[in-house]
Parts: sequence; structure tokens; C-alpha cells
Amino acid sequence: MKKIVLIAFALCFTLVSKAQQDPQFTHFMFDKLSFNPASVGFKDAFCLTAISRRQWTGFDAGEPNTTLINFTAPKIDLIKGGLGFSYYNDQIGWETNNVFRLSYALHLSEVGLQDIGGGNFAVGLSAGYFQKNINATWVTPDGTPPGDLAGQDNSIPTSTANEGGFSFNAGLFYQNSNFYAGVSATNLTQSELKTLKITGARHYFGMAGYEYQLPGGFTSNFVLKPNVLIKSDGTKTQYDLNLHVLAFNTFWAGATYRHNDAIAPMAGVQWKGLRIGYSYGLGTSFLSNYFTNGNHELMLNYCFRIIPVPKTEKEVHPYFL
Repeated sequence: MKKIVLIAFALCFTLVSKAQQDPQFTHFMFDKLSFNPASVGFKDAFCLTAISRRQWTGFDAGEPNTTLINFTAPKIDLIKGGLGFSYYNDQIGWETNNVFRLSYALHLSEVGLQDIGGGNFAVGLSAGYFQKNINATWVTPDGTPPGDLAGQDNSIPTSTANEGGFSFNAGLFYQNSNFYAGVSATNLTQSELKTLKITGARHYFGMAGYEYQLPGGFTSNFVLKPNVLIKSDGTKTQYDLNLHVLAFNTFWAGATYRHNDAIAPMAGVQWKGLRIGYSYGLGTSFLSNYFTNGNHELMLNYCFRIIPVPKTEKEVHPYFL
């Protein structure tokens, strides 16, 4: 099976391939910025999010590893919206991707649109730069080094190659006290990497989530949080369904189901602006027969406020002037 997968990777270079595929995360409900630039500025705090994902662990032929760092700022009155920065590194086999994005969201309530349903709409844009590196030190499934295959297929590089390009993303986002929804598109320009014969693929996303606090005495300490993320590149569509429960505003647990891919139980804890979560993905696709340790994902989120020092005024009696 490893041979089949690696051959499939190599075949990606035999034609002009679609690449710059956006990453996927089980903790997507804590990482809206990666999918929608319009989501920044809705929280009245600075937030730093880091996610580390190891996929297909135990598959020793180049398992995917993804690292993400997001930083978002609260709404800034001067620019009537929020700002966000994203970086992620994605490695799979002999391919490495680095992506940088700067996002801005205009909050429509700041330009005269009244609140709808107690919430606010935002329009977001982001600009980014991505770099793809192909390491030619890979070997074929039967162990043949690349030097022995030099010249047999001009689409497969025999020396390390890298190339970069710009990408632009856009989105719409709405949020009130217990509901959010958004639509977005990434890599609108579908940038072409001519040297690597790769064209970036445009992706479309739809997301929504809701918080429902259970009624009653003791049960009022529990909040149900369903979330959904729909992803499409115009050819294939996939959806993630998540349900987790927050207890006593401290502990949470639940699971994410990714269509035709995995079921991922998850749990975490939050305290004073710090949130830590972990998920373990159980594969449901045919690939799950060929890796032994599942998918691991660790999420860290920290939000903080910067409170300005209050101005003090002194009054002096005219007698002492």
C-alpha cells in the first residue's frame, strides 16, 4: 500500500497538478482564521492559537505533519475592524509547504449597519505568500535512488527545487452571543508555479456553530456546542461535524466526524484565557489499514487583554498656585 501511495504522489508531477491544498484540523472551531479572514476582531482580546497535527502515524513513508500558528487582535476602532496573522508549515513525504497570511476584517456595524439578531457581520480579505519545496532525495518504493532514474521522467525533479507565489482570500462572517456562520474562498488567484508545474487550487468553505446552555439547576453548568465545516475545491466536497460539551466552563469533551476520513474523539480544559485540547483520529478510509497509530492533534489557545493604564488628573487649589 505504501508503494501505491508514493506512486500517487509521484504521478502528481506528471501533469500540471493542483496544489497549495489548505490544511485540515480537527479543532477547526478554535481556528476559524485559517478558513475565513472575516472571522477576526469578534473577540475582545488578543488571541494566539497553535496547532500541531500528525497524520497517519505509523505510516513510515512520509506521514503528513502540519504546524499552525495564528494571532488575532480585537476590533480596532481606527480601522473599523480586526487584524490577524497566520503561518503554517505542512510536510508530506518529500514535499514541504510554508504559508504566511495577513488578514483584515471590516465590521459592518462600524460603518452604519445595525446589529442583526444581536450580532455583527464582517467582510474579510487576506493576502499571503506560499512557498513549496520539493526535496529530490526521495527514493522509490523499491529503494531505487533518484539518481538512477534521472532523465526518465522530466516531470520529476532530480535536484531540490522550490518556488513561491502570492495568494488572496476573502470571506463573510456573522456572529452573535451564541451563534456564528461564515462562507469564504481561499487562493482566489490560483497562482501558478511554473517551475514546479503546479497550479494552486481554489477552495471554498462554509462554517457554522451554536452554543446551547442546558436549562435547569445542575445541568445549567453544561453547554452543548455543535459545529460544522464544509470544504470543497469545486470537484470534491467534504464535511466535518463536531459536537462537544463544555462543563463548568472548564472541561470539555466531544468528537469530530470527517466524512470518509476519520472519527476523532477530543477533550480539553480551559482556565483564565488558556485553552488546551487534544484529539485522536481513528481512520475510516482505506488508508487506515496501513497506518497503526492514528492521527494526533494538539491545540493550544491563549487569549489576553491589554488594559491601558488609567489617566489620573490632579487638581490644585488656586491658593497654592
